[in-house]
Amino acid sequence: MRPSVEEQLAGTCRVLEGVVLPAVADPYARTLLAGLIGNLRMLGGALPAINGFLRNDNQATAALLEQMRASVAPELSERIGAALDAPAPDAADRAALDAHNGVLRELLAHALLGDALPVEARQAALAHLTQRAARSPMRYVSTTTPAPKTAN
Repeated sequence: MRPSVEEQLAGTCRVLEGVVLPAVADPYARTLLAGLIGNLRMLGGALPAINGFLRNDNQATAALLEQMRASVAPELSERIGAALDAPAPDAADRAALDAHNGVLRELLAHALLGDALPVEARQAALAHLTQRAARSPMRYVSTTTPAPKTAN
């Protein structure tokens, strides 16, 4: 499809930088606009990697939940089992991958709330979440600062 989503985002950034940004006089508004442009660039660069990231994260989270299943309450164990038994989403369907990821992450959060979860399982979850954050393709850090307070 032409233009691709990435090309459309890049074109939007060019217009914002070349036309809109020079016309914005307020320093704070310029900073915000520059941050938004940076965020759009990050999204354009991250977009191709999101499906693979979600697919891999779903697999890793599912494996972690399978290990935790015996240590959680029976009702949660059944919910985990149902989620793990569900067919994997189509690797090209970003919305389905994201929805499944949300289900798995919610189950992981509930599992971590349980008192009977062994220390090793908690450590494995922490390692998983730390690695997940490091691998995330969407990691833009805003360069904006809060607006200065004005005296009334």
